[in-house]
Amino acid sequence: MNSLSRRKFIETFGIAASTVLLNNCTSKPLGNSLLQPTPRTNISDIPEIQSARLGVIPSIEVAPLLVAKSKNLFAKYGMTDVELVKCSSWSEIRDRTEIGTNSDTSLDTSLDTSLSTDNSGIDGGHFYSPLPELMNEGIHPNQRKVAMYVLMRLHTHGGYIVVSKRLKPLGLQLNRAPFLPWQDVAKLFGSPMNCAIAEAGSNHDLWLRYWLTSMNIIPQKNIDVVAIPFEEMTSQIKKNKADLLCLDSWRMLQLLETNVAFPAIATGEIWRNYPGELLAMRADWVDKHPVATQALIQGIMEAQIWCDNPANARELNTLLSLSFSNSANLASEPIKIFSQLFKSSPQQKIGALPNNQNNGFKKFPIKYWSNDGISVSYPYKSHDLWFLTEYRRWGLLPSHIEIKETIDAVNREDLWKNAAKAIGIPDTNIPLSTSRGMEVFFNGSKFDPNHPEQYLSLQRK
Repeated sequence: MNSLSRRKFIETFGIAASTVLLNNCTSKPLGNSLLQPTPRTNISDIPEIQSARLGVIPSIEVAPLLVAKSKNLFAKYGMTDVELVKCSSWSEIRDRTEIGTNSDTSLDTSLDTSLSTDNSGIDGGHFYSPLPELMNEGIHPNQRKVAMYVLMRLHTHGGYIVVSKRLKPLGLQLNRAPFLPWQDVAKLFGSPMNCAIAEAGSNHDLWLRYWLTSMNIIPQKNIDVVAIPFEEMTSQIKKNKADLLCLDSWRMLQLLETNVAFPAIATGEIWRNYPGELLAMRADWVDKHPVATQALIQGIMEAQIWCDNPANARELNTLLSLSFSNSANLASEPIKIFSQLFKSSPQQKIGALPNNQNNGFKKFPIKYWSNDGISVSYPYKSHDLWFLTEYRRWGLLPSHIEIKETIDAVNREDLWKNAAKAIGIPDTNIPLSTSRGMEVFFNGSKFDPNHPEQYLSLQRK
């Protein structure tokens, strides 16, 4: 990869592309100065256990976990045996978290950036919302209740909606009137237009449904939303089985390299600073190891701050490329692997909705610690509320579930605050409220956490 294409990639995806800002919603932005964590350590900070197993799905979104591991930030706080376990799906992370681990598990930490692939249990890890709440209530195929805690958000932005070649001529000026005739023609030739996500009920499923309904295209009525494992997506697109897909940035990039799909709109363009994926763990593990839990959070916080520092962009990109490669020649061919993974960038000029500026890929870079002067890492309860409200909107949540009580049981924002104070984050940079307040979406729709039923009634019209 030449220097120009690497710079283009960094500009496009925005990995670590701005200075670190963190500010709660009640105070003024703090300016462009970089935070420098200054942890206060004493004997009570020694973890009860030094090992933990955290499941991850390889993606740019999990960069803070990879950085915390590779740069010894977990070890800095006494967690010397943290293992990142590579999982192929959210359901695998869920099932392996249900299995859990025991305290005397022997862990192999010989490679800082390696991802374990064995089939044993894990203590938690990388989740989408609202999977921890669903596990807590037993609302999933296994129907087993596993008490869970949400500890922190890992990122904002990074998701994309892409379109297949056959849908590209429509542009993205979609609405029910022009779309339905095309759908009828597609059905006439035996291949109706479908949407696809890697896993039903995931955050990508919700982003895609929200975007479709904003254009009066009703999922499962005007167009089906089907779950297709990522490794099968390219072949299914070629067979005209998938036309609109919502993916994370790394998998979107891989589809672009195959030239079967094209970028349409960044998820950050739908909801700026949306709540991304998160770190969650079994409640029994956290309750048994509170100091170890705080140490994990502290290490990831420092990694998030590191990721957002533009001075670290090149090192971060290289770390990601090495972590995701299956090559056995990491030591001898890192540059080749780096070039293969990041050689493409979403440069297509596909229009989105009216008034779109066609620059969402530059305007909505992935961020890990903060963006626009607000916290990315802090797990706002108001965001948990939005996800569960959307689940209720689509009939995915049983009516007997008490949403507020579930969020209060699962969300441990208090642990985030304790960890932030322990590494020296100023009080002015720690959110005062568990609600980020009114959220505004790209189509003008608003979500008021104080009145979720009002939002729900408007979305159902």
